[in-house]
Amino acid sequence: MTRLSFTQRSYLRIPFGKVDASYVALIVVIIGIIFGEPQAFSQQPVSFATLQDQFSSIQKPLVNEFCLGCHSTTENQGELDLQQFRSVDDIRGNVTPWLRVLEMLDDGEMPPKDAKRQPTKQELQSIRSWVRTLLDAVAISNSGDPGPVVLRRLNNAEYTYSIQDLTGVRLQPASEFPSDSAAGEGFTNVGSALVISPALIQKYLNSAKEISKHAILLPTGIQFSEHTTQRDWTNEKLVAIQKFYARFTDSGGATAVNLQGLQFDT
Repeated sequence: MTRLSFTQRSYLRIPFGKVDASYVALIVVIIGIIFGEPQAFSQQPVSFATLQDQFSSIQKPLVNEFCLGCHSTTENQGELDLQQFRSVDDIRGNVTPWLRVLEMLDDGEMPPKDAKRQPTKQELQSIRSWVRTLLDAVAISNSGDPGPVVLRRLNNAEYTYSIQDLTGVRLQPASEFPSDSAAGEGFTNVGSALVISPALIQKYLNSAKEISKHAILLPTGIQFSEHTTQRDWTNEKLVAIQKFYARFTDSGGATAVNLQGLQFDT
């Protein structure tokens, strides 16, 4: 017998003298939550061979009769082509249209109310139940599979921040890159939306060349500057030296000295 935890015992505590039908119902619900297992997880999925037999004998004729008038390869209304699926294996390779079918069946949108031929309630329930069972079987068969792994790249913002962190300079290497497209989730860092084209590869190479122009070769290593010319690098170092000594000197009290007509401040 399973021993209840302190939290579970506290939920089951009933005030003395107040036992009635509502408390009994509450106990039944809580026990069901604690010890019960959902029926969907206890059942074994239907085999694909059985689903194929049902599709060939029952569901495919229903689809042909009530669906292909609008959703065939030729008509393709709503960009939904059900004629392309000739077997369960075809459906397993592309379940997205059947997710739409199930959604429309649940919402009562399919078949439309103005259709000349309407299935009976039994036929409608049959195909709805079959589609749901098939999608559950596909989901269970793919459990633990992360799906296709796409080749990712940094989006423009990630690439820019990475270069700035590596160089210590606020460069903008992605200023000439095309804008990143957002995936269905609305994010620009989803792998499926981060396409790589030959033109983008060329832009990466050009960006690397521009970044290398900011590199200063020193005896102690490589340093990066906001500028790209030796004159600017020299001036940048002189400014840094002047700022260093300015902390220990007084800029006031200079006297003018005239040397052969040239006036200098000491």
